[in-house]
Amino acid sequence: MRKWSRGAARTAGRRDAGEGPLSYLVVALLCAALALALVLSGIGGRVVSSIAAAVCQIGESAGLVQDCRPPGGGGRGQAQRDPDEPATGCVPFMESHYLEETVGIPLRYVDVRTNSRGTLQLIERVGPDGRRAWEVVDFTWGEGGVGTPDGLRAGPAGGGVWGGLTITNGKVYGGFTSEKEAREFFDDLRDHRIGNEVKFTLRTNPLTGGFVWLGSRLPWVGDDIDRFMGGSEPDREPTEEYMDGGLTGGFRADLDVSAGPAQLKLPFKGRGWLLTGSRVNNTNGQTTHYFTQRGEFEAAVQVDVSRLVRTLPASVRRQVQQGLDEGVDVVLDMIERQLRGQYGNGFVLLPEQRAQMRAQIKINPSVGFNYKHRGGTQWGVTYDRDGDIVGINQIQNGQDIVYVRVDGRTSGQNGVGDRGQLTVGGQWILFAQRTVTEKNLDYSSAEDRAVIDRYLRDGDTDAVERAWEGGAGTMSRLTYDNTGDTTKLEGRGSTPRRRLGFVEIGREAERHSLQSAHYYRKGQGWVPWQGCR
Repeated sequence: MRKWSRGAARTAGRRDAGEGPLSYLVVALLCAALALALVLSGIGGRVVSSIAAAVCQIGESAGLVQDCRPPGGGGRGQAQRDPDEPATGCVPFMESHYLEETVGIPLRYVDVRTNSRGTLQLIERVGPDGRRAWEVVDFTWGEGGVGTPDGLRAGPAGGGVWGGLTITNGKVYGGFTSEKEAREFFDDLRDHRIGNEVKFTLRTNPLTGGFVWLGSRLPWVGDDIDRFMGGSEPDREPTEEYMDGGLTGGFRADLDVSAGPAQLKLPFKGRGWLLTGSRVNNTNGQTTHYFTQRGEFEAAVQVDVSRLVRTLPASVRRQVQQGLDEGVDVVLDMIERQLRGQYGNGFVLLPEQRAQMRAQIKINPSVGFNYKHRGGTQWGVTYDRDGDIVGINQIQNGQDIVYVRVDGRTSGQNGVGDRGQLTVGGQWILFAQRTVTEKNLDYSSAEDRAVIDRYLRDGDTDAVERAWEGGAGTMSRLTYDNTGDTTKLEGRGSTPRRRLGFVEIGREAERHSLQSAHYYRKGQGWVPWQGCR
């Protein structure tokens, strides 16, 4: 049934101030009378539709009809919506920032390994009606496990493995119709959650997070502590909330293949997750129970520049060493200023102290390339607020990235044999591509319902895949171009008697811009998705 808009009528009244209410009443009565005559006349349906469209446009021009789109169809000049086109909308842009920390504590035979990551995402969505909206996703995970001792080596090879449990808690803040409003909310929440590395580590690491949580529950000062540490919630209700948990594990290794003056190292590592969780839509009351398996793998080539420097002419080596010494002096100046703040302006690092510290610090810069692959698959079953099934979906996510990387390693030792090593590095994306394939089955469709019932009965995912390939449900495939960078900081220490463990902190910023969008049309294959742009 066509809707009449009071707002549109008021707008038209302002536009055509010369016409009074009586004129519009006459127009409305004439349109109604003509529509009744058409129905009673028995004229062919196509002719009736054409004349009715013309009558509707008269009413629209008078401000009495909001629009003249046929039920279920597009606007004038638009084709009928393809039933194979996904009704879920699409994501043409996403920006993501994360801060991650890992702490390793050595025991006699193993290392206790803890990890946490906080992630903020700004997402643009285009609905099936073409309207754009933005949302902000805020989630944090925590991990705890055990692994082989850090620093194990056997000749030119070294590495280790680890495994444990993980849990993730996330919230989605939607309903933003303005990108400016969404970005302001995103920037403020990002600075609040992951703006400070020390606060984030203390708040989210499994070893210390419990103490911070107890502090945030103290009377009178608890709210201030929670806000200061970045744990307080924004003054906006989330539109969705989710939580998942499961198993996680990984490995890390490197191979030294140095030859002659060139020190070449091949580091590589991988990690994976098996998760199950639930996602609640606070707007429509739907709940999705999902299972996820995902992983990532990295391989790199690093060349130690310091060994190449030793092969340079003496004059060039002196210039390089002078530059490194100046860099160390800048760091020592910063340390001196910090100590003055604690011990007074009279504190000074004496020249012999500076010389001793400079002699103990060795800087080993390296450059190289890094390749990373991320992949994962998620299966979800959605129920409405009454517990009736709505549908099932599958999301496949794959990404390949090539970085250029620069690392600097500094090591030192004091007079009693205590050693420390600090590595600072950065990566910048040279090439990256991400592909997201989403598949859906709707329980309100008789064809899809039979597939869903069979899947819930026997769990045969291969049968569901065959149904999608045969044209059941809907499928979409989005390809993104990625830009961004990663920074890291790693610290390790030891005494003559034991290892002191390690700390790793990393940041990443990525932007995903849509390059192509397709959906699957039965009998034709993948076709461009014009509505996703």
